[in-house]
Formats: sequence, C-alpha cells, structure tokens
Amino acid sequence: MTSHVESQVQAAIAAARQKTQQQREEREAFAERRAAGLVARKAAKAKRVFCASCAKPKPAGTYKPCPLGCGAALCRTRYCTRKHAPYNCPTYQAVQGVGEAP
Repeated sequence: MTSHVESQVQAAIAAARQKTQQQREEREAFAERRAAGLVARKAAKAKRVFCASCAKPKPAGTYKPCPLGCGAALCRTRYCTRKHAPYNCPTYQAVQGVGEAP
C-alpha cells in the first residue's frame, strides 16, 4: 500500500520526466527548423552575384562575364574589366604565362 506522500513523489517524478521529454522534442524541432533555415540562406547566398573585381553586388543582367572565360562576373565598366584581367583572373595568368600578381 502506497502512502499519500509516495504518490505525490511519483507524480512529481512523472511530471519532471514529461517536462524533459517535452523540452527534448522542442529542441529537436528547433534544430530541424534551424538546419532548414541554414540551407535556405546558403542557397540564397549562392544565387547572389558579385563583381570579381570590386566585389559590389550585381543584379541579374547588370554584369558581364570575364572576357577570358574564367566565369567571373564583372561590372560593365572598363575599370573592373582591366583590373580583373591582369590581377585576379586565373585564366589570364595561365594564358599569358604571368607569375604571381604584383
């Protein structure tokens, strides 16, 4: 036969187990939502295009590809095209036989 105190202790233990189980489920659900959010943010970041020379963000259609074929996006200015070709373009350095950029 269980006493009144023992039944209260058992109820408190059961409530504590229920609470920890609830917290565990909430943490798992939060981790799933966080992982999905990270994947979405990385995908959105991958869609952004930046100039390979000046690093400014370029909306779709406002940039041109590297004329030497490395695939980099460049501003539609002569400055960025000139700066990219000799210093940053790996294709340019390979084709021209240029060593390290100054």
